[in-house]
Amino acid sequence: MLVSWDQEFIADKNKIFHYGCIKLVIRFQKLNTVDDRPAWFAVYPPRVVAGHFSYKASPRKSKSNDQAWYPECTSIDNIPYAAKYRPISVDIYPGVVLIANADIFNYHDLQEKYKFQLQSDRPEEILIHMFKLHGMSAALNEIQGEYSFILCDNEMSYLVRDGTGTRGLYYLEYPHRSGPMCAALRASLLASYQHSVGQIRHVPLGSIIYGDNKKEWRRKVFTTVFQQPSYRLDLLSPPCKNGISALGQMRMRLRNIIKQNITCRSKSSTIGKVGLLLSGGLNSRVIGNVLRDSQVKGLKTFFVGTKSAHERKSSENGAKSISSIHHDIMFDPKQAFEDIPKVIELAETYDTSSIRKALLLFTVCKYIHQHNAIDVLFCGEGLDDIAGSQIYYKQAKCAQEFQTTLENNLKRPIGREVYDKIGSWFGIRIVFPFLDPLFTSHYLNFSAEDRIPRFGIEKYFFRVCLDHSDLITEEVLWKHREDWVDSASSYDRFWVKTLQRLCSKFVDNEEFQKRDETYSHNSPLTTEEFLYRQTFEKIFPDQQSLVPAIFRPSFGVGTDPSPRTWNIYPQHLCVDFLATVRMMI
Repeated sequence: MLVSWDQEFIADKNKIFHYGCIKLVIRFQKLNTVDDRPAWFAVYPPRVVAGHFSYKASPRKSKSNDQAWYPECTSIDNIPYAAKYRPISVDIYPGVVLIANADIFNYHDLQEKYKFQLQSDRPEEILIHMFKLHGMSAALNEIQGEYSFILCDNEMSYLVRDGTGTRGLYYLEYPHRSGPMCAALRASLLASYQHSVGQIRHVPLGSIIYGDNKKEWRRKVFTTVFQQPSYRLDLLSPPCKNGISALGQMRMRLRNIIKQNITCRSKSSTIGKVGLLLSGGLNSRVIGNVLRDSQVKGLKTFFVGTKSAHERKSSENGAKSISSIHHDIMFDPKQAFEDIPKVIELAETYDTSSIRKALLLFTVCKYIHQHNAIDVLFCGEGLDDIAGSQIYYKQAKCAQEFQTTLENNLKRPIGREVYDKIGSWFGIRIVFPFLDPLFTSHYLNFSAEDRIPRFGIEKYFFRVCLDHSDLITEEVLWKHREDWVDSASSYDRFWVKTLQRLCSKFVDNEEFQKRDETYSHNSPLTTEEFLYRQTFEKIFPDQQSLVPAIFRPSFGVGTDPSPRTWNIYPQHLCVDFLATVRMMI
């Protein structure tokens, strides 16, 4: 039986399913979509997602167990497309229920390889079949995609989150119980269950949390961004092939991996209409060129910024070079200020850097939704985290200091899941080809001595790997990196300053002076941060630890997340990257 979605469910608002000796009560909750249309949303699978664990006498007794469990599952995310997070169950595996936020890019290949008979048109169903065939850890080794999911199999339950951090997964932990008491793909669902004593926790990246109601819960790490590939540089054989050194071979392989990741995502059978967030920088231009070469039909590109945004011309040139249908979206800081409460509700964070990006993304996604433009949005986010592209990495005195700082930042993927949360609200899938494990493991397998910034050029080694390739032109390759938030306005009319002035008008000065007493964890430094924190606390009371840390630049270059405010920024602009490279040649 596949858990279906029909008028009968909506009429009953509750539905009972029997999985062996397990009785699953699904309760439907009415929520409003982005269009203010009422919609009914299914709820989470049994056991883990129950408000609490309990065993009760079952009116329908099982031969093997005279006690059946009645988990009561309550609503899921307030997103407009109910089908995305429906519970999945299949006939041949009674007792298995899956709820997933996943894009599985190789599900069709796996289906053909193992001859699976899928009962739905949802790619996530492949997770159930792979789990039953190989077990959880082995199954995840073959899965290519971005995912977080909850899977219940009779007596066992699994919380699984991939290593990219693009999909959120949370659980509610009580001090007097071992392990998660309930879990969800959104923290907002768990907030209603906290009962003033539970704390909402992130499932760590690349982890499986598993257990049952009777045994202690365990955590297992199955992947990280530092996972090494099956080869090492010194083991490449032969060391020199066709006159190309081992290092040269690895650079060529890196280019091929980039092409493969982008092409794979663009040709997925469930991809729909494709778009690209084209800021004009290196990351998005590489993706755009590969999408052009992959002959993606009807490719649309999007730029968002104020009237004075200095990256607008670069974005337009990029759109012309790939022959895309370009959309220039005007960004109004005053309207963004009005959107702050809704954005914080959706993003489920008070981190300043994340909220600024979310405000821009909210504007883009709202425009896309209103114009029914695309289904999938490609994004260059993640590459700068992997490559160490923030300009403060130039302050690293040695390769070891660079690597240590990079690892610490990668372990705290602040804000990556925000893109999915905002996009989901508008029914848009956002994909991150540069966060694919194959790319990250390959790139990080190069030594830190290679990857550290050189000659005042951030992301120097990545640029060298792409030099003299068909992925990017020389002019764009050696262009200064500009943070997305910064690129949305000009240097002298920075939109964040307008936002900060508006925030300061709505913050009480006396309350702000007592901020360290009020918020001991991640205490706000500015009125902007204080307003974000106040808004967050109204939506998620007593859940300040939901945000483990907020982004602060390293090496003491400043406290604001925007590079334009850092003391090393003017020096960074003085370096002519292209001229520097030509001088070395």
